[in-house]
Amino acid sequence: MVTRRRILRWLAGPQLLLLGGFLTVPEVEAAHLAGIDVSHYQGGINWSSVHSAGTTFAITKATEGTGYTDPYVYQNIAGMKQVGIIPGAYHFARPGTDPVAQANYFTSVVYNANGGSFSGLLQLVLDLETTDGQTPAHVFAWTQAFVARVLAVTGRPCIIYTGFYFWRDNVGNPNNNLNCPLWLAAYVSEAQTAALTPQAWSGVGWAFWQYTSSGAVPGVAGNVDRDYFRNSGSYPNINNLRIP
Repeated sequence: MVTRRRILRWLAGPQLLLLGGFLTVPEVEAAHLAGIDVSHYQGGINWSSVHSAGTTFAITKATEGTGYTDPYVYQNIAGMKQVGIIPGAYHFARPGTDPVAQANYFTSVVYNANGGSFSGLLQLVLDLETTDGQTPAHVFAWTQAFVARVLAVTGRPCIIYTGFYFWRDNVGNPNNNLNCPLWLAAYVSEAQTAALTPQAWSGVGWAFWQYTSSGAVPGVAGNVDRDYFRNSGSYPNINNLRIP
């Protein structure tokens, strides 16, 4: 996410140095749906302009740890819904503190920001990109506990946002994806994403793909993360990943 620039060190490993990151939209399958992810770094957003530019979905930062709420989460979710953008929300994981407490905090904020319901939102997102100095075994156990709590509260597992190298080196490269769709961070061509998909999702591939942090979208000031929903294969319909 744009909230942590150090993510660039593990998004694509050596490939990033060769490609220099994508500043334009890479070649992709025509079926993919376009989206963005945002936080307070983008400030106020003109969601009508974002929607008119062809954006189908957007995911806003909601919380971090157990004490931080993004100051724009309420207006972002409301703005998305008002113009017909499919809304989503993410939690920036802090594996150094209690996962259940973080999941409770996250779900409470999102529930309130969505008007006292989870209905219509994309499955809630766990943004997994830092260890807080914890071991891979700890980070995976933490992830399991967080996902289990979100499932208990919302009835749906999380979407996990991560990259190949982080999952391999900092989560321990488990084969178990916890029944969570993958939001892959990889600033490479689409053809290269298969090789950069963590092994836990090797059979299904990514559901969402963040392909740049330097995107430009009407209605958003400055750079913004841009994403695709696969919209084919294992993930043929984005509405299947919305909470009823």
